[in-house]
Amino acid sequence: MQEKIKTRWVWNEKLQEHQMVEYRTGKYSFTEEDKISIVSEYVCGHVPASVIVEKYHIGTRQTLFNWMDKYVNENELVSLPDESENSETMAKKTPEERLQELEVENKRLQKALELEKLRSKAYDTMINMAEETFNIPIRKKSGTKQ
Repeated sequence: MQEKIKTRWVWNEKLQEHQMVEYRTGKYSFTEEDKISIVSEYVCGHVPASVIVEKYHIGTRQTLFNWMDKYVNENELVSLPDESENSETMAKKTPEERLQELEVENKRLQKALELEKLRSKAYDTMINMAEETFNIPIRKKSGTKQ
């Protein structure tokens, strides 16, 4: 999270000239990792959205909810490897290259797993809140007749 800084020309009365002045806008820019960690804190921390918005200086609650849609409901978290990659191309790679590829794949899969756990936790929280708010049982009871 980084605060945005703008510059502009202002008139300096003492020096009788224009000067370039930097000033803080009060707005922040967020990286993808920042957004994911903020959404994770909201979903796992049982903290109201208004508190998260104020804590991280997010413009509105809707921005937080848009981030949730993007990172929690993301459909293409894990992509399957191409079948076009056959055994011949695998044999041409050195063990060091193969190890490097596996490490990259491992990191990608760990991130996908983390996002999927976050999504599961968000759904669970949503169901719990709906059951408490509307007093309607949503989860299927075990042992019910069909």
